[in-house]
Amino acid sequence: MNLEARPRILPLFPLPDVILFPGQILPLHIFESRYRQMTRDLLDNAGEIILGTVLGKDKERLQENAPVQPIACQGRLQQYQTLEDGRFLVMILGEKRVRIHPHIGNQLYPEARIEDLVESSSFTSDQQTRSLQESISELKNDVDLPEDTSAQQLSDILIMITPMSTEQRYRLFSTPSLADRVELILEMQPPSDKDAPDE
Repeated sequence: MNLEARPRILPLFPLPDVILFPGQILPLHIFESRYRQMTRDLLDNAGEIILGTVLGKDKERLQENAPVQPIACQGRLQQYQTLEDGRFLVMILGEKRVRIHPHIGNQLYPEARIEDLVESSSFTSDQQTRSLQESISELKNDVDLPEDTSAQQLSDILIMITPMSTEQRYRLFSTPSLADRVELILEMQPPSDKDAPDE
């Protein structure tokens, strides 16, 4: 059997109203015993983890195994600090969008079978890229964007910083087509002053 064809099983950390984006670094405080074990296991392997988003009434089931949304971000443990009482402070770097399926294993913590999410490489225009850059600058004028920042990265940044509900943010995050994500997030931006008609 081709090893690459095997389903991949990774630890799943369900989090209420949290969405990890590719390229984002997220600090987490690990205090529950099963997730302390998960963190120790991460330290013994490649550090790959899935942060699953829990929305709505599902948040009431966090003490069990709360259902998570089907599209998530695969992350990787970047830094950690072990506290005296066994808790952990960790930094997780988002790597890529994945589709997740529940997996019943032998671990104390949840796991998920994952498959890479094939994103549509739809064309985005230079004008859309400029609009993304301008919208980001208008919301956060202290953001320094490298010249080679891709349209995918720009759209993710804009989705992260635009005021909206978590449910709206998740809908944009989980939209498989980059072109659709760009169009949707740009539609949510208020018209800039320079777009306003002259009086």
